[in-house]
Amino acid sequence: MAVQRFYLLLGIFIFVLCISNSTTVAPGDFDDECFDAITRIPVSPNEKVLLDTQDYQSQNLITHDGGSNIWKSVDFDGIDMGGTYNQWVDLDQGIVCRHRFQACDFENQPQKNWLITQYINISDNGVDELTIYMTFSSNTQCACQLSFSVWAYETNVINETGRVNNTSYSDTGVRLFHTTELGEQTTDSQRFTISSRGMYLSVVDGGSCTTVSRILVYYNVCPYQVVNMVVYPETVAPPFTNPQDRVVTGTCVNNSSPISGDLNQLECEVSGVWGDTQVMCSCNAGYENISGICEACMEGEYKALQGVDDKCIVCPENSNSTSVGALS
Repeated sequence: MAVQRFYLLLGIFIFVLCISNSTTVAPGDFDDECFDAITRIPVSPNEKVLLDTQDYQSQNLITHDGGSNIWKSVDFDGIDMGGTYNQWVDLDQGIVCRHRFQACDFENQPQKNWLITQYINISDNGVDELTIYMTFSSNTQCACQLSFSVWAYETNVINETGRVNNTSYSDTGVRLFHTTELGEQTTDSQRFTISSRGMYLSVVDGGSCTTVSRILVYYNVCPYQVVNMVVYPETVAPPFTNPQDRVVTGTCVNNSSPISGDLNQLECEVSGVWGDTQVMCSCNAGYENISGICEACMEGEYKALQGVDDKCIVCPENSNSTSVGALS
């Protein structure tokens, strides 16, 4: 009995382990190889990407009916007249780092074809607003919906059961509209507010014949920078719904100090752009500026005072400094 119990517990453990290993979490589940792909469109340094469909080598990003692929397509309306694309499908199976998703069932209205992402983790504090960016095209003339809605299931933990339950989701208010000619691509983006540290997102097709070639989800940051020998860390930008600039206190690079003694403060603006600054740090006594790094004066040299342009000076004749970083 004890042996049977052991193997039963072992089987449960292996089953749970397999389930946890099959669960991927964005943004940490991207494929490094995709960053060097020729077809990849780069993003701006002030966009902190949480999800980008260009970041996956998977031959088929979408699964149906409980499979183990990264994304899920769920037909919540239950209307299926045998059409090829009554749910979302990945058209670019086998093409590295490229995915085009298509739903094409506009004859049987209304449709509720949901394309659901994996869990998206938000590790930074202060993220109140996300942007979703999509590139898509309409494939046929029809008296049908030419827009998508975006829904979110906000949760601080992974919940695969809630993920495929449409009652878990709330409408973000995002509506992405096709505005170009038949067959031509539309690029549209909108912002929406969040209050959790993680979520599942769903792009909902209400009945169209559309191909989506890229989905990007990000938030704005003021990127890490060093200006006038002052280091400013990457900082989450304020949301457009509350555009109050965030004041960030920088730090001098190693072995330097502020020239004026102030707090090295700089504003991070709503679009992820740093404001202007006149604050400067300079190398301490005993150190000189070598390409923005304060290096200690070598033996036989010294520097008596803090200064921006002051270089280490060779000791006078018949004198010497016996250690690095000498002041005299």
